[in-house]
Amino acid sequence: MELELTRFETLETVWKKMESTARWPFVYWDYLRYVVRDGRWNPFTRDRMACVRNNGTVRMIVPLRRHGRTWRMLGDEPGCDVADALFQPGLDPGKKAACVRFFLDRIPGRLALDRIPDGSPFLEGIPRERIVSDHTVTYVNIPVPSCWDGYIPSLSTNARQNVRKAYRRMEKDGVAFRLELYAPLCKPLPATVWKQMMRTYCRRRIAKYRKGVFSDETKGGIVVQTLKYLHYITLKCLWFKTKHDARSLRKEPNALHFVLWDGDRIMAFMSGFLTADKTNYSVPRIAINEDYGFYSPGCILISETLRCLSGSQVRNLDLTHGDEPYKFKMGGTEYHTHDLVLR
Repeated sequence: MELELTRFETLETVWKKMESTARWPFVYWDYLRYVVRDGRWNPFTRDRMACVRNNGTVRMIVPLRRHGRTWRMLGDEPGCDVADALFQPGLDPGKKAACVRFFLDRIPGRLALDRIPDGSPFLEGIPRERIVSDHTVTYVNIPVPSCWDGYIPSLSTNARQNVRKAYRRMEKDGVAFRLELYAPLCKPLPATVWKQMMRTYCRRRIAKYRKGVFSDETKGGIVVQTLKYLHYITLKCLWFKTKHDARSLRKEPNALHFVLWDGDRIMAFMSGFLTADKTNYSVPRIAINEDYGFYSPGCILISETLRCLSGSQVRNLDLTHGDEPYKFKMGGTEYHTHDLVLR
């Protein structure tokens, strides 16, 4: 076997063959090209794809970004919730582990590999003695019910009451919500809807940040905190609209957007990617309109999305990073990613 460090653009054909069996849309070539484009503006990093070849055939690709002497996963970026290696389809577990060990023995420099998911052959192939530290991060996945009628009764007593109360509040106040699904191949996302989604998302992020900024005035005083806040609501919000995850969600054909409407106003939305086999829907972005907070629009959004997906090929509504209580109340089960430092 041999190890080759090559540029991302040279691997499109072989990459797309290898990603066909990947569970995570965040490792797809079409997604990561946006991460690569963003990285070109940073003079302190360098992207290289580590390819393990055997007799000229690529058996494993590890997407990497070098920070000084440290190699990190290319997908170790905000908005890209999972990073992983790709393997030649049909390769048996023993050969996958051999590729991982060969890579670790040959790659120069320090390795700090974050966001590696449970069950990854790459993770399982790393010898335990090579691991200096392993920090786990909680993610949440909701299994999609085959029949939605049994979904709400399957929730805990408290969760059932909260969901039913949310529906009753809307009915009582005459809020005639509707769920719209936007997908490039059947119902493209209009620019006006996308702009309203981004405004909702930025408002939500600003509200969360404001609570943290002004919670402790001892950190530099009120003037410094105010300047930080103004920086956040200007430059940060512009960054949210132009960074890699926003562009990929807007343009990629496997992006799906579920939007909960009240008339022409967005109550809540979720945006994510469907895997190639159409069994997993991974959601890196979800936001609610705080004007509708009384109606728990996030719970209604998840409930109605599961209603829409039930009976389809999709088996998992993956809410990805974060262990917020509402995810578990809505039937979520946790899994983990691993942030590794290797010797």
